[in-house]
Amino acid sequence: MMRTMRAAGLAALSVVLLAWPAQAATTPLAAPPATAQLSVELCPPPDPVVPGETGILEVRVTNRGPAATSEATLVVVHFPSPGVVQSAEPPVALTYFGTGSSYGIPAGLAPGATAVERLALYVAPITPPFVTISGDVQAFYPGDPDRSGHTAPYGLTTADTRAHFMVGASSAWSGGHPVPQPGDFTGKPGATVDLPLWVYDAGPSYSTHPVDVAITTPEHTALTGAAPHGCTATGARTLTCHFPVGPRYHDAMFIDPAVVIDPATAAGQVLPGGTLDVVAAQEDCPSPDWHTVYAVTVD
Repeated sequence: MMRTMRAAGLAALSVVLLAWPAQAATTPLAAPPATAQLSVELCPPPDPVVPGETGILEVRVTNRGPAATSEATLVVVHFPSPGVVQSAEPPVALTYFGTGSSYGIPAGLAPGATAVERLALYVAPITPPFVTISGDVQAFYPGDPDRSGHTAPYGLTTADTRAHFMVGASSAWSGGHPVPQPGDFTGKPGATVDLPLWVYDAGPSYSTHPVDVAITTPEHTALTGAAPHGCTATGARTLTCHFPVGPRYHDAMFIDPAVVIDPATAAGQVLPGGTLDVVAAQEDCPSPDWHTVYAVTVD
């Protein structure tokens, strides 16, 4: 009897085992869940960027998967210091870090849809001309099978430097405008006085090209002592100056020639005729800012 029951059990088990592969073969496997799949495409500035100005980097993040994004996507833009991602259009919150910026794309980017940002890359004024700046953009989406992020490189070149020069006569300045100080351009008959003359760079770049300047001192004065660095006396009251490069961005270079006031002058007399001119500058176009007049007052 025991043998009969054991034989019957084995027979039943063999039927089950023989039937299982056929049943499994006819049961379809569950498909993996549909996910978003992102790609990054970039359009860098088409033309060289002047140091101190911005170039537009267009970032296009496209969902090429079968499902919408269910979480936010982090986009990381690497742009070497001292440059900075200045702004975005359409406006988006930028988070800054040492080598660039990042921003987020909200969840819900549909299949086939593209999120586009136009980023203004500010090239620092100190950046040399004719160099290539390289960076990359990465998109991180937690639900994408490629969890390492999607990276696209880009590069932009810098153009020649450009600077707008302004001249002034005072021992102090603010934003390229004279700030007269007590004692400027005053002296007694026969005294030696320094003339605080300057050339200012209003940007956008650090100057990298020569600047030529002409100076005429006021009537009833005469140049004395050594000519300022870069300058040559061409007459009793005239100087020509040549500088290999102009000032730094938002800075001024002083020239400070020394003159002797004619001893025959009298207190209260105003000595006109002083002029300061930029006469040549590759980085700028001639403008009224290249010229100023000044006078010395006898006290």
